[in-house]
Amino acid sequence: MNSQFLSWFPVFSILVLLEISVFVRIPLCSSDPDVFYETCGTAFSCGSISGIGYPFRGNGNPEYCGYPGLVLNCNQDNITTIEIMGMAYRVLGIDQTIQFMRIAREDLMESRCPQDLVNTTLDYTLFDYASTNYMNVTFIFGCPVSMNFPGLSSLTCGGNGYSSAYLLPGAHGPGNCNVSVVVPAPLIQTDLEGTSNTTSLDQIVQDGFQVKWKVDGKACSDCTASSGRCGYNLSTNQSTCYCSEPPYMSNACLATASGPSGSSGTRFFHENVVKFGMIPRERP
Repeated sequence: MNSQFLSWFPVFSILVLLEISVFVRIPLCSSDPDVFYETCGTAFSCGSISGIGYPFRGNGNPEYCGYPGLVLNCNQDNITTIEIMGMAYRVLGIDQTIQFMRIAREDLMESRCPQDLVNTTLDYTLFDYASTNYMNVTFIFGCPVSMNFPGLSSLTCGGNGYSSAYLLPGAHGPGNCNVSVVVPAPLIQTDLEGTSNTTSLDQIVQDGFQVKWKVDGKACSDCTASSGRCGYNLSTNQSTCYCSEPPYMSNACLATASGPSGSSGTRFFHENVVKFGMIPRERP
């Protein structure tokens, strides 16, 4: 055999594989490309939250099964939580049809006062408040003894370095006090003139607030309509569609892997695997 051809053959083989991978969009590190379709077929269920799919994924599923930042956890008490900007939230409900999620700060579900003395902050690249039907309430800690808020009684706290706190409607800074923590809550009517609403405010923060995730759902709808499974392409940083047959990753799956109705990418794959001996040619 020609020695010059042998010296070029390894390089030529690599170029062919790279070209095929570009069209079919299969990571070369995967020896079994349909693993994406198989491993991303399980919906998340935990406690009262069930049947949740992409863009969410369970924390036990691979990264390519869900959108970054939308990872659901199931704790030992069968309670669903999600972490946003380093803060743990309890997931009280998810409606994938309208892309709404109701969440509440986890540190306020077991205690009357925040344990993490930081304001509630959303990741606005992923979420926004679902509507204007929410309000802010503020926990105030470490106020001077001479200072009081007319009509508001203090809450008994613990575990965060302070024994008590005031809870006020609206977003406020600490002023002459040490720390303030702002938390969103469902909108209620409050008397700002001094009627004690501490108990009401204390209860509504545990009702949580609604957020809307910003991931476009149309791509996933198109994918599932073609019998594919939605996932996330870690190379392109975009949503993708996993298929059980070639092309394993695409915008949508095809009914057949070849033929007149197939895409150009699929025909390229089929023609090249035949050409380079990966599957036998059909006899004439």
